[in-house]
Amino acid sequence: MNATCSPSTSAPATSGVTESLRKPLYNVNGSTDAYEVRVEMPGVPKSGVKLDLEDGILTVRGERNATVPEGMKALHRELSPLSYILRLRLNTPVDEDKMSAKLEDGVLSIRLPLKEVAKPRQIAIQ
Repeated sequence: MNATCSPSTSAPATSGVTESLRKPLYNVNGSTDAYEVRVEMPGVPKSGVKLDLEDGILTVRGERNATVPEGMKALHRELSPLSYILRLRLNTPVDEDKMSAKLEDGVLSIRLPLKEVAKPRQIAIQ
């Protein structure tokens, strides 16, 4: 992991942590304008995803429910309810007003545009 974004170890743990709580697989990519975080959360609907950015820590939560269709009963079950949580410390300020996220095919893509003050600048030498 590079110095711009790292897993947070100082963020407090979620209360009531159960065995079904998992850290999802993720990638972080960056350019001079933005970071992109891609998080795998199979089976999590858009309504089950929550994103927070507070004090430089991006928190991604996802909830997958294992429901049985109405009129049916479970005969065999390997897909159980599951909660995902990922905390990333952002070491470079991002523009919170321009953040965006999209969930497609079980992958959450989060775009984090950098604040103007955080972008590298070229200084002309005279």
